[in-house]
Amino acid sequence: MSGDMPEGKNVRYALGEKGAWLGIVSNVALFGFKMAAGVAGRSQAMVADALHTAGDVLTSVAVLFGFKLAKQPPDEHHPFGHGRAESIMAKLASVALIAMGIGVALRSVRLIVLSEASVPGSIALFAALVSIAVKSVVYRKVIRTARKVRSSSLETDAYHHRSDVLSSVAAVFGIAGARMGWPYLDPMAGIIVAGFIVKAGAEAFHRAYDELMDAALSVETRADIISAALVVEGVREVTSVMSRKAGIEMFLEIIIKVDGAKTVAEGHEITVRVERSIKGSIEGVSGVVVHAEPY
Repeated sequence: MSGDMPEGKNVRYALGEKGAWLGIVSNVALFGFKMAAGVAGRSQAMVADALHTAGDVLTSVAVLFGFKLAKQPPDEHHPFGHGRAESIMAKLASVALIAMGIGVALRSVRLIVLSEASVPGSIALFAALVSIAVKSVVYRKVIRTARKVRSSSLETDAYHHRSDVLSSVAAVFGIAGARMGWPYLDPMAGIIVAGFIVKAGAEAFHRAYDELMDAALSVETRADIISAALVVEGVREVTSVMSRKAGIEMFLEIIIKVDGAKTVAEGHEITVRVERSIKGSIEGVSGVVVHAEPY
């Protein structure tokens, strides 16, 4: 993979924004269709599924807004740039998603307790099947983009699309069961869908929390960084790798050991080559601070 030169970073932000726009457009269209079908078909499961899609609109908008803030260049007040705007927006959206899921669950429980469940119309079942097909395609496209640009917020957005597929599957079973003579299966499916909404929100919250709290890199990424440093001639050992992730960008601080007999100038040259090697091998690395200690 190529190093994260400024133009490369801009391309990755552009790809991320494109993925967010795909989610927004598809979710807005599906929300309108599913909500209309849920109301016309008197299906609590489909109304819940539509609200789940509305939550996906919210998260996609948050991801897009986060990208637009994050790509602003560093300034005196924010020397590491604005990358964490992406994580902050993802965290706010996740809280809203959890609240929405709880609301859907309470409404579904109320229908069961008050014996107000009704038999949904066929339009609701059709809407659920359309949602499964569309969301499956959107999920595959967005997850590929998220992994390409290494964006945790866009990856979270992709998982929201996948959870929408699962919630639509639950809606299919609930609506079909209600139409076959078990009307309470529809609001029960609504409760299951609410569970998917809350789960998606909780996962998004945890991911954003990890980024804001400088959680450790994955084992695979850390191993790649160490390998990129060890291939540089003169590096005898890598003793520490610390990271700070800001949106799609990573800032690293590593400690290497070199031959103690080398001069300061020689040690400095090794650290420069290590920095170049890491930036040239690990996509998304915007800054590397290398400390050299005697082996």
